[in-house]
Amino acid sequence: MTRTGRRPFAIANWKMAMTVEEALDFARHFPPLVGSLPQRMDIVICPPYTSLYLLAQALRGSGIALGGQNLYPGPGAAFTGEISAELLRDVGCQWVLLGHWERRRHFGETDELVNRKVLAALGAGLRPILLIGEPTEARERWKEAVAGQLWRVLAECRAEAVAGMAFVYEPEWAIGVREPAPPERVQAGCGYIRAWLEERFGAEAATAARIIYGGSVTPDVAADLLSGPEVDGRGAGRKGRDARAFAAIVQAIARAKELTSG
Repeated sequence: MTRTGRRPFAIANWKMAMTVEEALDFARHFPPLVGSLPQRMDIVICPPYTSLYLLAQALRGSGIALGGQNLYPGPGAAFTGEISAELLRDVGCQWVLLGHWERRRHFGETDELVNRKVLAALGAGLRPILLIGEPTEARERWKEAVAGQLWRVLAECRAEAVAGMAFVYEPEWAIGVREPAPPERVQAGCGYIRAWLEERFGAEAATAARIIYGGSVTPDVAADLLSGPEVDGRGAGRKGRDARAFAAIVQAIARAKELTSG
């Protein structure tokens, strides 16, 4: 735990990359690089579905958790090509990533559909990792956009469920860019999400929920991004596929949150 009482959080989203052989190679090399940190912070790997089962076996006992990259809320089984919350749970997932900008851009996902996925995840015992952030066209009125998004994706959720979630603040305009969002904007965005959660679900839920940053980050600003009390960690895309690079990110989070690897 940190001084905030929350376990720091790191997530690697492998997207549509990493063969089974590459995933197992990662599983061999990554745990020794982070030592005992998985006992003191949450480290979540979201691989392609093809690697989930074998990674669950390879990482057993390491403390490193698995997450699905998406799910379909059903009901029923007649949805060819999709995956359910129940199947993710069965294969060993504890978490599921929902509301990614790529799902919104390329597949037309709405906040209302993300909400259905959140409720399906909770019903199956999965913990949602919700991506929250303003679209590029709403950059100047970002608080209004973020509040509306939170209201819609968390409809019908209870405070105790929200307390167990993680939120990734990722503005659309900060994805894949040369210049990352300024640290002060990241702190403000994460702080605003926590303030909104407190107003809607109460102080206990807002204090317990983890809020991290998921946009582009350069090494010279990474420490500043993690220094604020409202930012509990970081997400990683390409660097999350490299055992040494992701271990360096995890170690940076640990240092910023005053943990040691043991």
